[in-house]
Amino acid sequence: MSAVRAFEAAARHLSFTRAAEELSMTQAAVSYQIRLLEDRIGAPLFVRLPREMRLTGAGRQLAPKVTEAIDLLGAAFSEIADKTEHHLHISVLPTVVSSWLGQRLASFQTAHPNISIRVHMSTELVDFKRDAVDLAVRSGAGDWPGNDVFPLFPLDYVPVCTPSFLEKHQLKEPADVLRVRRFGNASWWRRWMIETGVEPPASNGTELIFDVQAMDVATILADHGIAIAVSTFLMDELKSGRLIRPFEHVVRDGRAYWLVYPQSTRRQKKIQAFRDWVVAEADASNAMLATVMEVSRSLHPGGSASALTKPE
Repeated sequence: MSAVRAFEAAARHLSFTRAAEELSMTQAAVSYQIRLLEDRIGAPLFVRLPREMRLTGAGRQLAPKVTEAIDLLGAAFSEIADKTEHHLHISVLPTVVSSWLGQRLASFQTAHPNISIRVHMSTELVDFKRDAVDLAVRSGAGDWPGNDVFPLFPLDYVPVCTPSFLEKHQLKEPADVLRVRRFGNASWWRRWMIETGVEPPASNGTELIFDVQAMDVATILADHGIAIAVSTFLMDELKSGRLIRPFEHVVRDGRAYWLVYPQSTRRQKKIQAFRDWVVAEADASNAMLATVMEVSRSLHPGGSASALTKPE
């Protein structure tokens, strides 16, 4: 292909020098590639004169067909590249979609109407070489070699319930959660209990186990128990006062939710556009979270339950 490209450019310009400039090659390299092509077909393609260069009969026969073929290849690749550049396939954890990303995607599409988005909800690991995925949002330590990773928000979690549930069950001390039905990740509950000085029970206290935190939140909004969930995903409910924090302690997990994509695709405009947008959205959420968490506390410094003042 290098020899064919060199011949096409030289035939079009009738100059090795101008062909070399177009292809970012040396004149000697262009001449060498054309000699390889002439050896391959067994006939000269150019008549080399002191002050000019002409195509031979074989060269005149070959040049237009080669140009047509290269144009056809260029059009085919451009068509595929154009389609690829305007389609963005994202693999996202179900909780991130249902509790955070889904309600924000409309603003991205408004800002980038030429990019169509397909969201695939999955908890499985992504193989970018195998799967038809451009970007992924996953939780962890962010140690995925060969990929660009950007932290979105911390994986910090906290127990929440409705004000009426708190009133009914008189949740005043961390150990009081042992008396009620609990929803959410069992290991998160265990760590929260240990950090608050409570002996974890043998079971989580519920027979219903959801893989999506939004389902846990929906369940406790109906006053069926208390749930533990990531703080970022609770902001709307905490801000509105539909949910409150019965206890002060938040588990600082140390991990985070990350935007991940292959380093090889970092220059794609659609990748850059989504990265810049989602990181800005996450920064805004993080800035709001501290205020929401402070307002949502239902404990005064003495440690007993108090009424929650709802935000304006």
